[in-house]
Amino acid sequence: MLRPTPLYIVASPNPKVGKTLLARLLIEFAQSSGRRVLGYDLQSRKTALAERFPKFVEPVDISETRGQMQVFDRLLIDRTTTKIIDLGSGPFDQFFSVMEKTDFVRAARQELIEPIVFFVTDAEVETAHAYANLRARLGTATLVPVHNEAASATIAAEDFRASGIDCSPIYIPLLSHLVRRVIDRATFSFARYIKETDGTSELHQWIAPILTKFRELELQIFANRLSLFLKLGIANEQRYFAEKDRV
Repeated sequence: MLRPTPLYIVASPNPKVGKTLLARLLIEFAQSSGRRVLGYDLQSRKTALAERFPKFVEPVDISETRGQMQVFDRLLIDRTTTKIIDLGSGPFDQFFSVMEKTDFVRAARQELIEPIVFFVTDAEVETAHAYANLRARLGTATLVPVHNEAASATIAAEDFRASGIDCSPIYIPLLSHLVRRVIDRATFSFARYIKETDGTSELHQWIAPILTKFRELELQIFANRLSLFLKLGIANEQRYFAEKDRV
């Protein structure tokens, strides 16, 4: 039985909450696992992720139909590649409107691709409303809240509950200003730092739990899939995700 290939969508309706930082961590996590990675930078202004990874992250403008087709069509092909989207606050509503109208989650699951929305939270009331609205619009999609302490130190946990999977939020602790300057360097690599250090530094202890949470999340998604697969007794692998959305 094949594992579902994750499609990570890092999103927030607000700017400057740490979306690109999270996308960087996801890219290096996937690469360190030996996977091929393809990224899309859907920021409406500064495309920082594409500038950092120019060889495999492409900036795309989805304000027009052509850009939307360019992204959504590519997301459904080549399940051997882990895809990561850095979704800016500008195209936030437009992206998820297309995702909802095209029933993208169902189509992706039929191709053995599992969309996972990492929603970066903050303390604004409007953000909690946006999260609740997104949960309702995307139905059975997997939504995981991400609490970045640098964006907001106080979060009402009851406003941000995972959807489509029973898991706790991902927490990104606040880093000191000096360490933040280190990770902002163009040549810095999270994976290389973890490999080359002994685990006692502030930065190592910041990176390791986040990467562990990514691993646990992927394992839980696979376990949920296997459990339902066995429960339904489906012989055809390709029918699994179609049935999942009907249960």
